[in-house]
Amino acid sequence: NPIKKTRKNKFRSPQKSYWLYGSHAVATALKSPLRRLERLLATPSALATLGTLPELCPKPELVEARALSSILPPGAVHQGIVVKTFPLSPVSLDQVLSAREAELSSPILILDQVTDPRNVGAILRSAAAFKATAIIMQERHAPEESGAMAKAASGALDLVPLVRVTNLSRTLKKLSSKGYWIVGLDHNGPISLNTAPINEPVALVLGGEGQGLRRLTRENCDVLAKIDIETSIGSLNVSTAASIALYELSRRR
Repeated sequence: NPIKKTRKNKFRSPQKSYWLYGSHAVATALKSPLRRLERLLATPSALATLGTLPELCPKPELVEARALSSILPPGAVHQGIVVKTFPLSPVSLDQVLSAREAELSSPILILDQVTDPRNVGAILRSAAAFKATAIIMQERHAPEESGAMAKAASGALDLVPLVRVTNLSRTLKKLSSKGYWIVGLDHNGPISLNTAPINEPVALVLGGEGQGLRRLTRENCDVLAKIDIETSIGSLNVSTAASIALYELSRRR
């Protein structure tokens, strides 16, 4: 990724290291030059799947699977390998905007108080799959980087920049001033996403679990669009909606 991440986080005190787990998440983290790693624990069979380790990788510690389960939250699927890492350094919106000039057709995603780390991780995974430029979240009412987020992202946490901002409305106005077409995804929207008038570049806004888009967020959108689904379902999970919307934007491009 061409975006260089800053050393200091002006929004919150530095987060402590945490255990990142799962084969894809760990393999990607080990290859990332942006990662600061402390320890690598693995079963012999899981370690063998990694092949040659990067030069700066911590020396592997061989353990049994039950030892890994004991240091992780209940139910965490570690696949025999974990790494203790510090969170990635934050990325600013200005860095994203300056680095993406050559990829104007790639969308930016904005999450309006999506609070479940697994949803954020799944959205990161879809964002990587469809070559989104970045994901923007609020500093408050948004989850910190964690093992659960990284596992759901399946490596994408190290591939898609995650930007945290203090004020989402101001951020949307800034994106609009830079030429972005702000598309709010709303299951009660007046028009379907596949027929909505959309110009590039696109900033796709997704609402939080349960509440959807907040009023000020809606007011800063150029268009509110819905995904056509069976009405008895009500609405889709936000990560599922993100995947469908990213596919539709990719198809239209």
